[in-house]
Amino acid sequence: MVLPVVDSMLHAGRFVSLRAAPELQLLAVALPSTLLFRVQSDHPDVIVIAAGEAFLAGASQRSTLQEVFSDIPAVLLAAQANTAMVRSAARMKIYSVLPMDATTHQLVVAIAATVAGFAVTLPRPPAGPPEATRIAEDLTAREVEVLRLMARGYRNKQLATVLNISEHTAKFHVSSVLAKLGARTRTEAVTIGMTRGLVAV
Repeated sequence: MVLPVVDSMLHAGRFVSLRAAPELQLLAVALPSTLLFRVQSDHPDVIVIAAGEAFLAGASQRSTLQEVFSDIPAVLLAAQANTAMVRSAARMKIYSVLPMDATTHQLVVAIAATVAGFAVTLPRPPAGPPEATRIAEDLTAREVEVLRLMARGYRNKQLATVLNISEHTAKFHVSSVLAKLGARTRTEAVTIGMTRGLVAV
């Protein structure tokens, strides 16, 4: 069950499209002032906050909210989903931060990934000429297979065993996946793979 939280009814419309997602059960919208009560009464699986900067800046009972977000995963939608916002959210134990204009598909995938224990942020496109702004090159069939095994927590040695390749070749495939997706870590690669529909949630 998803508990939407908004700081104004202007942001409530952000959740209309989620009602059509069959994999999500959306609870009635909560305001920040009613969040603690709603968590205790509704027992949500995940909290999605469409309040962004205002929520983090004005959060009273900060330590209580940190306890809530330690127990219940949360996704924060913010107008400026930049590095500073991600850090501020992390101090509140909110590890998934998306821009307010994230697509419905991105939001659904981010919610599922957050519930599964991943931290989700949308990658920033690199600066440069238009042809360089592609988020990632296409992965080969083998690299997609490696990515999916990475999502299941497989390390290089396990990848090598499952794919019947050498550990060196497995390491090469992992490096290639990270490079093509523009990811710094395995977790980031898996998250990008989820948002692109390469990894099932």
